[in-house]
Amino acid sequence: WWRERLCYSRSLPTPRRARVSAAVPTHPRRAIAARDASAGAATSPFDSEPAAAMARVLIAMVVVGLAAAYAPRALRTCSLSRRAAATATEQSAPIATVSTLWRYPIKGFPPDGLSRVTVAENGTFPNDRQWAVADVSCDEFDAAAPKWVHKQNFHGAFRSGPALALLNTSFTNGRLRFFGPESGVADLGTPSGRALVEDVIGSRVGAKVKLCTGGEAHQFGNTQSGVRHHNDTRTIHLVNAASVRAVAAATGLPVTAAVFRPNVVLEGIAAWEEESWIGKTLRVGGSQLEIISRTVRCDAINNNPLTGERWPDGRDLVTEIAEHFPAIGPYLGVYARVVSGGALALGDAAAFA
Repeated sequence: WWRERLCYSRSLPTPRRARVSAAVPTHPRRAIAARDASAGAATSPFDSEPAAAMARVLIAMVVVGLAAAYAPRALRTCSLSRRAAATATEQSAPIATVSTLWRYPIKGFPPDGLSRVTVAENGTFPNDRQWAVADVSCDEFDAAAPKWVHKQNFHGAFRSGPALALLNTSFTNGRLRFFGPESGVADLGTPSGRALVEDVIGSRVGAKVKLCTGGEAHQFGNTQSGVRHHNDTRTIHLVNAASVRAVAAATGLPVTAAVFRPNVVLEGIAAWEEESWIGKTLRVGGSQLEIISRTVRCDAINNNPLTGERWPDGRDLVTEIAEHFPAIGPYLGVYARVVSGGALALGDAAAFA
């Protein structure tokens, strides 16, 4: 369009004011244009200064337009690449190390220390809290249709403290071995083995009891988090060793991770850092664990796990945690769902997936 406009303008008659006396001063550029025209020189749309200026403006506009179109895209691409690289680094960088693996075959019993364990999707440690001891008269739990039942219905640290804390047992391949005064091996898959456990616990708590199980797909856990989150009782309990040490330092009590009965103890992270993990997924060894909730503490942590006795002077550890750490409240630990099965071992690194 600009070529046609320029050609059209050059075909128009010379304006009256251009045909003036030579005595009247003329702008140098106009004089040059008039001289070239009178000499019959070949012309093009770019021969005049206004046309050249217009061309330069158009070229500049095109260059600026291209830069505006492609530069932000390139910058965004670089920015996204850097952001993705940073996120990948954050996700892959180890943040903690597994220092302890504990399994509790019978709810309320002492744990077995493990060096390695394999977990399945939506599962927990094999045989963890697969059994529980209840009073014979208890009808809250139905083995034919197992559902989550509050721990007050079973004998354990919450209810039977010293009676079970001093037990010395180990569990291997479905067999529970008693050490100390109650020696013997109980095969929990047989009536005689279950009867042996019931006799031992009954004599300790002074009541007739029964050994309950809902099978491998049921866990007598302390929380309904799994039921609420993915309709399964099975979860894995993780505790941060630094948070435990913070509680011990603040209270002056000999608090250890065993007080909180976790499955996994992690070292290498700051105290209470696990509080920010809800909704995140950790890669621990060959497994992936989705953190689904914090662990609210109950009266069970008011018993020393080594003696079963309550803390001196009637001190309430639940209340003291909330008082010393008001931003945290009566919480310590987190529950996780296994979203991808695999092996966990002592010394394994934990990182965000």
